[in-house]
Amino acid sequence: MSAESMLFNGAILCITLILGGLSLGFLILKIQGGEPE
Repeated sequence: MSAESMLFNGAILCITLILGGLSLGFLILKIQGGEPE
Protein backbone atom coordinates (compact mmCIF):
# COMPACT_ATOMS: atom_id res chain seq x y z
CA MET A 1 0.00 0.00 0.00
CA SER A 2 1.53 3.29 -1.08
CA ALA A 3 1.59 6.46 0.99
CA GLU A 4 -0.75 8.15 -1.46
CA SER A 5 -3.48 5.54 -1.07
CA MET A 6 -3.03 5.60 2.72
CA LEU A 7 -3.45 9.38 2.71
CA PHE A 8 -6.50 9.10 0.46
CA ASN A 9 -8.11 6.43 2.66
CA GLY A 10 -7.30 8.47 5.78
CA ALA A 11 -8.96 11.57 4.32
CA ILE A 12 -12.08 9.61 3.38
CA LEU A 13 -12.20 8.03 6.84
CA CYS A 14 -11.89 11.44 8.53
CA ILE A 15 -14.66 12.95 6.40
CA THR A 16 -16.91 9.96 7.01
CA LEU A 17 -16.32 10.12 10.77
CA ILE A 18 -16.99 13.87 10.86
CA LEU A 19 -20.19 13.58 8.83
CA GLY A 20 -21.32 10.59 10.87
CA GLY A 21 -20.60 12.39 14.13
CA LEU A 22 -22.47 15.50 13.02
CA SER A 23 -25.54 13.56 11.91
CA LEU A 24 -25.47 11.49 15.11
CA GLY A 25 -25.21 14.61 17.29
CA PHE A 26 -28.03 16.27 15.33
CA LEU A 27 -30.20 13.18 15.77
CA ILE A 28 -29.54 13.06 19.53
CA LEU A 29 -30.31 16.78 19.89
CA LYS A 30 -33.54 16.32 17.94
CA ILE A 31 -34.57 13.38 20.13
CA GLN A 32 -33.69 15.16 23.39
CA GLY A 33 -35.14 18.53 22.37
CA GLY A 34 -38.32 17.03 20.99
CA GLU A 35 -39.90 18.56 17.91
CA PRO A 36 -38.25 21.72 16.50
CA GLU A 37 -40.27 24.86 17.19
